[in-house]
Amino acid sequence: KYSSNDKVLLLSHSIDPLRDTVGRLREYAEKMKIDSRKWSLVTGDKFEIYNIANRYFAIAKEDPEAPGGFDHSGNIILVDSRGRVRSFGDGTDADAVNKLMLDIDLLLKEENHIQQK
Repeated sequence: KYSSNDKVLLLSHSIDPLRDTVGRLREYAEKMKIDSRKWSLVTGDKFEIYNIANRYFAIAKEDPEAPGGFDHSGNIILVDSRGRVRSFGDGTDADAVNKLMLDIDLLLKEENHIQQK
């Protein structure tokens, strides 16, 4: 829906920096045909990644009982151009994703209105 809108970008944080190296994330992006101009897959220090998750009210932790050895939420977080969280929802729930897209549309209208002033 937003592939041609330069104001909408996606950012995904890996929670497994040991396996998800920059090279592996690049391979995955190529395999999935992800446009890196629109969607960035990032990794980093495990402690910092988990701190980011906690600040955004998301779950990210190692759990040997969970598939892949990690437990994490599927949250998608909408952040405006000033870095403020505007909305969030479960990215694995179709209704929540539809609501988030409505929130994106509203935010785009707000930001366009502000620019026109």
